[in-house]
Formats: sequence, C-alpha cells, structure tokens
Amino acid sequence: MRTTLFTLGYEKRTIEEFIRLLKAAGVDVLMDVRETAWSHKPGFSKTSFTEHLAAAGIEYVHARFAGNPKTLRTRASSHRQCLALYDAYIDAEHAILEQFEDLVNIFHTLGKRVCITCFERHPDDCHRGIIARKWEKRGRRSVYHLDPEGCSRLVTA
Repeated sequence: MRTTLFTLGYEKRTIEEFIRLLKAAGVDVLMDVRETAWSHKPGFSKTSFTEHLAAAGIEYVHARFAGNPKTLRTRASSHRQCLALYDAYIDAEHAILEQFEDLVNIFHTLGKRVCITCFERHPDDCHRGIIARKWEKRGRRSVYHLDPEGCSRLVTA
C-alpha cells in the first residue's frame, strides 16, 4: 500500500480557500514547513493559522526543522539558487529528512492524512517540493500537490 503526502502553497489564496482545498482532500494534519511561521497574508501566521485550522477540524504542526534556513536564503543570489542550496542542505543534513519522515509516519500510523505547506503556490518553486520528492524516493510513497496552478495534479503515481 502506498502512503500519500499532500502539499499545498498559500500564495494568492485566502485562508478560506486554503482550508476548503484541505477539507476537499480529506486532510487531517497540516504540517507547516516554514522556518518562521509568519506571513503578511491574513490568516497564515502561526497563531491565526492554528485557530482557523482547528475551527475546521484540522491539526496544525509547525515543523520548523524542515524550513529553508535564513542563512541559505540570504546567501542565494536568485530563487533558483536558493532552492539548489536547500536541496544540497537536505542531502548533507540527513537527520532533517529522518525527522520529517518520523513525524509524517506518526500521523500516517494514526490513519491521518498529512499535507505540508509553505508560501509558494507551485511546488517546483518551493522547498516543500524538494523535501516531498526526497521523502517520496524513500519507498512506496506518493506525493499529491493540491491545486498548484488552479487545478489539482497527480505528480507521481
């Protein structure tokens, strides 16, 4: 049996639309993989995010350890380089992917559907896409990106 991990970015979304997408996918747990769970967008900073999700019956978990470190973001001269630095960072820091996998497994063992999130709408523009791909390569797993460009698409089967 395959284990599925969902991803969803909140770029250009309202909190209501975001939660509607999670509910439609049957997500039970939202794992925030931003280093700092703060946003200019209303509803997407940690406290407000937690409250909105709880009201919808979705658990919020801040997995700060999986975030793209500020030191990498400031060192990068472009967004593409920032993602390349994060990719190399995850390869070098094996414990991060282990910790991520352990956390996802806890919820999957409880029968809960997990979605990871950060800002960028499209997973190819975001570090969540990198960590999701690396998680998927570890075994019988699938990643499903919810509504990356206005429509859901199955990236792997």
